[in-house]
Amino acid sequence: MDKTIQKFKDGTKYQNIVSAVTEQELTHLDNVNDDYLSQKCVKFVPASGAATRMFKDLYKYLETKEETEPVKVFFNELENITFYEDVKPFIELENLDKNNPLDKLKIIEFILYAHGLNYGDLPKAVLKMNAYKDYTTTPIEEHIYEGEHYLPYKSLNFHFTISKNHEDLFNAFIKKVLKDREDIKVSYSFQKPKTDTLAVDKNNEPFVLENGETLYRPGGHGALIENLNDIDSDIVFIKNIDNVSHRDVLEDTVRSKKALASIGHTLKQQIDQYIKDIVADNFDLKTIDTFIKEKLNITLKSEMTKEKALHFLNRPLRVCGVVKNQGEPGGGPFVVDHGDYTDLQICEKTEIDLNNPDQLKIFNSSKYFNPVDLVCFVKDYQGKKFNLLEYVNEARYFISHKTYKGKDIKALEHPGLWNGAMDKWNTVFVEVPLSTFNPVKTVNDLLRPSRRST
Repeated sequence: MDKTIQKFKDGTKYQNIVSAVTEQELTHLDNVNDDYLSQKCVKFVPASGAATRMFKDLYKYLETKEETEPVKVFFNELENITFYEDVKPFIELENLDKNNPLDKLKIIEFILYAHGLNYGDLPKAVLKMNAYKDYTTTPIEEHIYEGEHYLPYKSLNFHFTISKNHEDLFNAFIKKVLKDREDIKVSYSFQKPKTDTLAVDKNNEPFVLENGETLYRPGGHGALIENLNDIDSDIVFIKNIDNVSHRDVLEDTVRSKKALASIGHTLKQQIDQYIKDIVADNFDLKTIDTFIKEKLNITLKSEMTKEKALHFLNRPLRVCGVVKNQGEPGGGPFVVDHGDYTDLQICEKTEIDLNNPDQLKIFNSSKYFNPVDLVCFVKDYQGKKFNLLEYVNEARYFISHKTYKGKDIKALEHPGLWNGAMDKWNTVFVEVPLSTFNPVKTVNDLLRPSRRST
């Protein structure tokens, strides 16, 4: 507990960014191929998040009765929301007018609470997010449909991380989705209780509950490195639950996924061969040094040695899709100085000292954004699974400010899954089309034209 308290006192550690990633640091694709399909592949989707935050503007309207711009937009375009067909019968039955303030409250309550759609308590995974001519789909359905187009067709494996209280809902939904589809295998896991972290008060003292016990909270998505570590696969595709493309424009997503996998598979073969050469004591250190510097973007400040080459080569590999920066909140790709070497990392805004003019300038110059689109290679040159927990940088934790029953608390989050949890991985960045990035952070994102068939 003392070490945890000290982390609260120390605060979030800043990363020393040297520069924002430019086109020079990006890896470019020579050719897309299907060679990676010979490997065991799994699509890993963090899906435990509840949809509550999506509807924060609607919740606020229920509380304040003040019509903000997001609420105004929501009701102006209500008929275009992806789940409108589920709301329409209620509006007609109750003879409601969406322009009437009291009726707006009834519509919102129907959408959010258990007597209606209960969207406020459901996971994003089962909300209707894409609309077609005669049907609508959820993220679970879209992730499976998408994965069918780039996973090996003989082993369509999907893994979702879900919350324990949604297990029955998830099982029932998956059973319906996979009816007559024995070729698709879906597994799931929960964030492990042992990864829960201590919460403290504003004085950095353990927050004590009414019953005298200390409050522990889920440790953020970084805790999912434990779940990822349990996956039996050569290649793992990772993508957030709410980032699903409409099937009308799926081609870009499929092509980019195949590109990321192709790049990673080629690099992995080169890495494995260099490691085998080193182990056999039949290698050219200069050639390997050039590969590490030019292909893996790792620059040592000291002379390369056989031991250093083996250290940097024999690590998990991730190929990360990045998109042009459109001002979305979130992390980005940067060159980071670790003291004796620099490499590529995904850094969150909170990990960068924006009070430092030089760091702020670098941050503001970032041309690319992290959409969480990763293809991971998690076995070593002998085909043995890396222990991914050994490649976490525990110093890259986050401290967030929360409330518990109206009282302010501070929560400790593990190093982010694609930030500190993969800090000691080999990393390459590849630009992917902006059309592949379709997050749903607020309910009004469901009004975008990209959510409906034209």
